[in-house]
Amino acid sequence: MSRRRYGRGAGVAATALLVSAQVIHPAAVARAALPPCATRATMIVPETPMAHTDCRLTAADGTGITFDVVYWRPLPDNNDAPSYPPLSVRVTIKDAGGRTLQEATELLEPSSPSPVGLLDIDGDGRDEMVIPMSTRVMNGAVNTRFSVWRAEKQTTHFERVQMFGQAVYPSGDGYIVVNSGAFSSRDLDFYLPTAAGYTHIVTLTMTTEEVDLNTRKVLTASCMVHKQAGLGAIDMDWEDSPVFCDSPAAKAIWPDAQRVETNRRVQGR
Repeated sequence: MSRRRYGRGAGVAATALLVSAQVIHPAAVARAALPPCATRATMIVPETPMAHTDCRLTAADGTGITFDVVYWRPLPDNNDAPSYPPLSVRVTIKDAGGRTLQEATELLEPSSPSPVGLLDIDGDGRDEMVIPMSTRVMNGAVNTRFSVWRAEKQTTHFERVQMFGQAVYPSGDGYIVVNSGAFSSRDLDFYLPTAAGYTHIVTLTMTTEEVDLNTRKVLTASCMVHKQAGLGAIDMDWEDSPVFCDSPAAKAIWPDAQRVETNRRVQGR
């Protein structure tokens, strides 16, 4: 008789523990869907910092893929303290049916200027995911460290590459360019869209040589090629790399300036 009472009591206790666990741990309860993000796009260097909010991004490329963006930040010391900036972000990538395809996690610095966004950077019709992680001031100009996640053609797996600069855009001749630096010097990093995401090909450094101090107009500029390790991906030798100084992207930097020492190259750098 006592054994039956003990067994019944243990069963009640176990049931109570299960109910308690479901109440205490919200992960046991289905999560509510995230609201749509206020905007799909993001800015690498916004004029003012943009808010980081938990939300859902939806690709506009016909794939139906969604990106659930959830930030983590420390709790304030008290209710009156301002909230801390996010220190990490987790993005759950799902197909049109809601099945999880991939999870992407990035560590953020307090200087992260803007939220996760979607951009078709290379113009191939697929959206890339851009995660701005931190900012750094170089010679008075703000540059951002960010990651780009890219899926090739009809694939659903996104490959990551880290970049640094103020803008990223198509080069006009099959590459994408990350533009970084300040007024007196610009770095152009050329990347080739591949199945591995983006493959770095070469870097140009554009430098002002003569400037009109009254108008701040650049009168003469030079171009140096370095970081040529990726040239093998396009069957090119380092000796041929100065052709990038004549690319549309390079010519767009101070287009009215006379080119001096154009096509300099540094072997092995």
